[in-house]
Amino acid sequence: MKFTGAVWLLTVVLIVSSCKNKTEKNLPNADTLSSQELSDPQIRALTERVNADPNNPENYFLRSGAFLQANNIRAAFKDLSMAIALDSSNLKYYFAMADLSLKGGSAPAAMLAFNQVLYREPNNMEALIKLSKVYFYDKDYSNSLIQLSKAEEADKSNPEIWFVRGLNLKEMGDTTRAIIAFQRAVAMKTDFYDAYIQLGLIHMKKPGDLASKYFDNAIRLDSTSEEGYYDKARFYQDRGDAAFAGEQFDASDANYELAKAAYRQLVTVNPQYENAYFNLGFIFLRQDSLDAAYRMFDFAIKANPQYAEAYYYRGLVSLEKGNKEPAMADFRQALILKPDYELAKKELGQSSEKN
Repeated sequence: MKFTGAVWLLTVVLIVSSCKNKTEKNLPNADTLSSQELSDPQIRALTERVNADPNNPENYFLRSGAFLQANNIRAAFKDLSMAIALDSSNLKYYFAMADLSLKGGSAPAAMLAFNQVLYREPNNMEALIKLSKVYFYDKDYSNSLIQLSKAEEADKSNPEIWFVRGLNLKEMGDTTRAIIAFQRAVAMKTDFYDAYIQLGLIHMKKPGDLASKYFDNAIRLDSTSEEGYYDKARFYQDRGDAAFAGEQFDASDANYELAKAAYRQLVTVNPQYENAYFNLGFIFLRQDSLDAAYRMFDFAIKANPQYAEAYYYRGLVSLEKGNKEPAMADFRQALILKPDYELAKKELGQSSEKN
């Protein structure tokens, strides 16, 4: 069961309050667990520890983690609340409550937990930065930046402060200051992978090849990550598309070749990356390499049999090659997977009219 929003926040308050009034005689025991929970040896062993020492908050904390592993969010939440009620000074319980609250879909409850940490330790860097991230993901950029300013007062040398500040500024549309923030982050931490990715994403819309260089830095730091390769490939593909639309075909081919190289690296890292195959197919189609385009769309379908767009474009290639029946079969399959796919409807309608 999952809680959301105000329901979760209200439940936090009610359960913590009720836990404070619990006595040994009505604490959870093995008899109250479901058969599925009883079959979990870790939960059963921890329940025996709870029953043997019901006033030990660590037992509830540990069993909360076991319940979470078993995907029993409600039981995990209840045990964690009991741990906090028994020992409200242990900060790790609040951090765990914040993580659990976010899993339950409640940013306000996570904020409440982090604020409990900050009430006890106003300069706790981890809580300040994590609270700023919760505000950021809740699109409350103003409060996110306030927490970052407090964190900076406590420790000016933390690169995470500048990274999260950059995220906020980027979402607020201030890309100039966002770039400065991300650059400050990588100056403090030269192996800051996510900051290089963000710098690359911002520079994708700017002249020059700086975006590619930032993505290369990210790839150098983690050559197994798909994100750097994909973003680099998209950077060059977008440039190729723009040149193609402007009928600057030499420029489009040069950029497409760089994009293809990055996509090929990506599928070496992850042979099941369907979007890489699809985008390769689209580039080959632009370059009139029909056989290569067909193979790429075919690979995309094998990687993801539910990929409606790949069926549609494979059908277009078949139609271009004069293979009408397999083309119609692909258009029909695209419609089965995506009933509102107007392009596939149009191709089938055109076929009907020709018949």
